[in-house]
Amino acid sequence: MSHPKIAELKNAWLYQQVDVQFPTKESLVGLELYKQAAAECQYQLYQPSEAHETAFSPDELFLVDFHRLTVMFALLQANRWSKPQDQEMIVEFLTQIIYSEPCSLYLGFKEGEAVAAAIVTQVDSTALISDVVCKESTNQALFVDSLVAKLMPNVKQELELFIEK
Repeated sequence: MSHPKIAELKNAWLYQQVDVQFPTKESLVGLELYKQAAAECQYQLYQPSEAHETAFSPDELFLVDFHRLTVMFALLQANRWSKPQDQEMIVEFLTQIIYSEPCSLYLGFKEGEAVAAAIVTQVDSTALISDVVCKESTNQALFVDSLVAKLMPNVKQELELFIEK
């Protein structure tokens, strides 16, 4: 599936995060690394996993709404890049995020440790769960199912939900 409009909106939102008077050189490099990765993403309509369970209780899923959580989010996201110098640039880029619609950042915690992260974008009756990253011991599909259960319990009736792959 080509990039749905909601994915274009999420990317535009994220790219404008460094559209400030004095962006750091590192955050601009991180932006370019992110753009390269985003160009290769694919999308599909959400289908619940077949496990019929969730990996996270609602109390283990947190909206990122202050800087310390943003840093945790950025550190998890950086694991998507293999080179340490690229990871540093991604952290610099993502820690510039200013919380605003239509996107929200989420973290999943287990035993006090951030083990999963995603961006949730919602505009009208369309939503996207993207940038899903999990530590090795965490099932990505179950993390997504847990987010859906917490944030969008009526997804089938009211919402067209895409997942970024």
